[in-house]
Amino acid sequence: MIFDVIENLDEYKSLNPKFDNGLKKFKEAKIDYNKRFDFDGGYLFFQEGSTTHIDEGTFEAHKKYIDIQIVLDGSEYVAWAPIDQLAVDVTYNAEKDVVRLNGSPKTTMKINKGMAYICLPHDGHKSLKHIDETTNYKKAVIKIEI
Repeated sequence: MIFDVIENLDEYKSLNPKFDNGLKKFKEAKIDYNKRFDFDGGYLFFQEGSTTHIDEGTFEAHKKYIDIQIVLDGSEYVAWAPIDQLAVDVTYNAEKDVVRLNGSPKTTMKINKGMAYICLPHDGHKSLKHIDETTNYKKAVIKIEI
């Protein structure tokens, strides 16, 4: 998993040739929480809501897409662990490109407004969490085809 600020996302274009298309779509899209924005090599959507406690829910991981998650307002915590150190809870769903996993995080990071993180296929991640108090968030999620 990669943590950084939004301004540095261009530095990661070498991770995948479609990365640039996703960043361009993000920069030109008007926020609409009810719409999916497709581009060559993936898609973008926006989310808003409230966090849940870090102990709730499962980790997830993806095989077909790299996630770029960008916090536009508010904050969230994300827990991370390598998928080979987690146990499968719900087997991989190819249609939804997600496997659900249980286990303990190896690290937890607070992601504030203006920050982003990139989840690769080996990254088990538990997003939209809080530790002490519920927070509200607005974010963009860019899915880049592998």
